Amino acid sequence: MTLAIASPLVALIVTMVLTAVVRDLALRAGRLSEARSDRWHKRPTPNVGGIAIVLGFGAAVLFAWLASGAPGQPMPADRALVPWAPWTGLLVAVFGVSLVGLVDDFVQLRPIPKLLGQLAAASVLLLSGIGVWLTGIHVLDVVISLFWFVGITNALNLLDNMDGLAAGIGAIAATFLGITFLLAGESEFGILAFTFAGALGGFLVLNYPPARIFMGDSGSLFIGLFLAGLALSPAPGLSRSLFAVVAIPLAVLSIPILDTTFVTVTRLFEGRSVSTGGRDHTSHGLVALGVSEKRAVWLLWSLAAAGGVVGLVVRGVSRTVAYPLGGLMVVALMLFGAYLLTQRMQRVEAGQVSEEGQAVVYNRFRDWHHRVPVLLATLDIAIVAVAYYLAYLIRWDASQLVAELPYFRRTVAIVVVLKLFAFSAAGVYRPHLRFYSAADGVSLLRGNVLGWMLTASVLLLVARSGLSRGVLLIDPLVCLILMAGVRLSFRSMEGARHRWSERGRAAAVLGGLDDARVAFSALRGNPDVRPVCVVDRHYPTPTGRFRGHPVFGGSDGLRRAIDEHDLHTVVVVESQGDGSTAPDLDAYLNEVGALDVYRLRISLESERP
Repeated sequence: MTLAIASPLVALIVTMVLTAVVRDLALRAGRLSEARSDRWHKRPTPNVGGIAIVLGFGAAVLFAWLASGAPGQPMPADRALVPWAPWTGLLVAVFGVSLVGLVDDFVQLRPIPKLLGQLAAASVLLLSGIGVWLTGIHVLDVVISLFWFVGITNALNLLDNMDGLAAGIGAIAATFLGITFLLAGESEFGILAFTFAGALGGFLVLNYPPARIFMGDSGSLFIGLFLAGLALSPAPGLSRSLFAVVAIPLAVLSIPILDTTFVTVTRLFEGRSVSTGGRDHTSHGLVALGVSEKRAVWLLWSLAAAGGVVGLVVRGVSRTVAYPLGGLMVVALMLFGAYLLTQRMQRVEAGQVSEEGQAVVYNRFRDWHHRVPVLLATLDIAIVAVAYYLAYLIRWDASQLVAELPYFRRTVAIVVVLKLFAFSAAGVYRPHLRFYSAADGVSLLRGNVLGWMLTASVLLLVARSGLSRGVLLIDPLVCLILMAGVRLSFRSMEGARHRWSERGRAAAVLGGLDDARVAFSALRGNPDVRPVCVVDRHYPTPTGRFRGHPVFGGSDGLRRAIDEHDLHTVVVVESQGDGSTAPDLDAYLNEVGALDVYRLRISLESERP
C-alpha cells in the first residue's frame, strides 16, 4: 500500500518538473505546433510533452522496482512466447510505440509507416501473452487482439484534440483499471496503473486549458497502447471470461471509443478522410453548442468516470444484472452521440460548418432523418432489447432466469422488429425531439400498447412454448419508461446546452414568467444576448426557478440578479397593451445604475390596406 501511494506521487512530481523543462527546451528550439484552421488551438504551442510523460513514468517505475527490492523476473503468462512477465512486455511495447510517436512529431510519418510501428509494438504485447484469448482459434484471437490494440491506441490519438482531454481521460481510465487490479489482489498491475495515472496528472498541470504544452503523438500513442494492453493483461486474479474481458475495458474506455465512432461516422457521411484532422470530435461538438472549453472537458471527464464506475459495478455484480446495466450505458452513450450528430447536421445545413463534404451517403441520411428520425429509431432498437431483458430480470429469480433466457435469445429479434413497426404505425417518430410534448407522450403510450398486442399475438402463434405471461405484462411498461426517459433526456440536453451556453452577453429577462417564456424562446441561439435569469417584481417568493434558471422576485430582485450574476444587460419584453413601457419600469431600471437595455417587441399587425 505504501508503494501504491509513493510510486504515483513520484510520477506526479517528476513528470510535472520534466514537463516544465521540456516546454522550455521546446520553446528555445522552436518545436511548436502552429495554429491551423483544422486544429483547435489558436497560438503556437510546444508539442513534445509526451517526452515528459514517458520519462516521468519510466522514472517512477524504476523507483517502484528498486523500492520493492528489485525482485527477480516473475513467471511469464501461459500464452507468452518470450521469457518475460506480461508487465515487462507491456512496458517494452509502450516505450517502443512512444518512439514511433516521437519520430512522427518531428518528421510527420505517413499513415502506413505509423500503422506498421503500432502493429510492431502490439506484436510485443501478443508475444508477452497479452491479448484476447477466447475463441480457441489462434489466428482469430490474434486478429481481434491487434484490432483492439491499434484501435484503442488511435482512439486516444484522436481524443487528443482539446487541452487536457486525453491526459485527463487517460488518468481516469488508468485509475479505475488500477482499482480493478487491486480488488483482484494483483498489486503489481495496480501499482503500474496508479503510477501511470500519476504521470498524466503531473503533465496536466501545464496541459489543463489553456494548455501551455501538448503531448504530441509520442504521448497520445503511449497512453493509448498502455491502456489497451493493461485492460487485457492476463493477471491471474482477474476473470478471463468473455464478459469480463469485453465489458470492463469497454466501460472504462467508453469515451475514447465513443469519440472515435462519432468522428468516423461523421467523416464517412460527409465524404472526408477519417485519417485527416478536423474540428468534428465530441469535444468540439459541445463547444460548438456554446459550452465553454473547460466545461466540455469536465463533462467528458465526468462521463469517463461514470464509465469507470460502471466497469467496477459490472465486475462486482452477477452477470444477469451486469448485462442490462451495460445495455443502459450503451443506450446513454448512443443518446449522447445521436444528439451531437443531429446538432452537427443542423450546423451543416445552416452553413456554419466549412469542412463538410458532398457525400451521397450523408445527403441520403439527412433526407431520411427529416422524414423519420433514423438516430432515434436506432436508439429504440437498443431500448426494446434492454427492456425485454429487464422484464425477464424482474419476473424471474436468479435461479430460474438461466432456464428462461434461451427463449429470450430466440425471440428478442422478433420483439424488436414488431415493436418498431408498431411505433412507426402509431406515429411515435417525429424529427424534432426538442419540441416533445404531452401529445407525443400519448403517441408513445399508443405505440407501446399496439406493440404489446402485436408482440403477444405473434409470439403466441410462432413461439408459444416457453412464453412467459409475466414477461409479456412487464415488458411494455419497462419499454415505455425507457423510451420516455430517452426522449425527455434529449429535451433536457437541449435545455442544458442553452443554460450552459456562453455565447452572447449574459442578460436578465425583466417581466413575468409569460414574458420570460417568450424571451427565452425568441433569444434561443441569439449570438448577442444570452438570458441567464428572470426578474419578476410580482413573483410570490424572493427566489424560484424557471426552466432551470433562477428567478428573482421582489422590488430588489434586479439588484440581486446583477450582483449574483455580474450582469450589465437587461431584456424587457414589450407586447401590445401590457404596460411594459410604463414610466415606473424605466424608473425601476434607473435605480440600479447604468445597464444596457434590450427591448423585445411583440406585436400583431394587419397587412390589409
